[in-house]
Amino acid sequence: MLNTAALICLTALSMNMRNADVICDNSHIIAEVSEKYNIDPTMIIAIGRIESAWTPTAKSPANACGIMQVLPKYSKKFGNKGRNLTCKELKNPETGIRVGTKIFNFWYYKYSKRNERIALCGYNAGFRCKGKNKNKQGLKYAKAVLKYRKYFKKKMRIQKRKYENKLFFNYLFSLINHLGDYK
Repeated sequence: MLNTAALICLTALSMNMRNADVICDNSHIIAEVSEKYNIDPTMIIAIGRIESAWTPTAKSPANACGIMQVLPKYSKKFGNKGRNLTCKELKNPETGIRVGTKIFNFWYYKYSKRNERIALCGYNAGFRCKGKNKNKQGLKYAKAVLKYRKYFKKKMRIQKRKYENKLFFNYLFSLINHLGDYK
């Protein structure tokens, strides 16, 4: 059976995604943190895609760093070092993915009570995503992430089906060959 990490990599490669190699190199981390924080791996893929196009060295004008565009000043609460992480540390793909997913987990489970749109808005714009004056940029960001997630998820299902069909036909072919040996 195809595991989540392999399926993520296979999907990224089949789509000719920019920086698919970065996704493949870190697909085991994506699978691990998605399970640890109970976040769909396609959400992590989509956040990384919209934030930085999976560019580990990305740095925004606001000083957000790495694939998941984490602000160093907010990393202390979510990192494992008990201090703010540096931009250099956040540009390490494994660190950025782990910290970014942990931050999204906060927005999803604590702040938004499992509302993906509000959680994504919070991830992007902070605490200005509830009530009457919702942050328009944060909501636009959420829409883009959810759209890409839906697209990637569809491609992932297609790759899984292709893989399963290939396995089935290989099994069937070997069974037919094996049965032919008894004639």
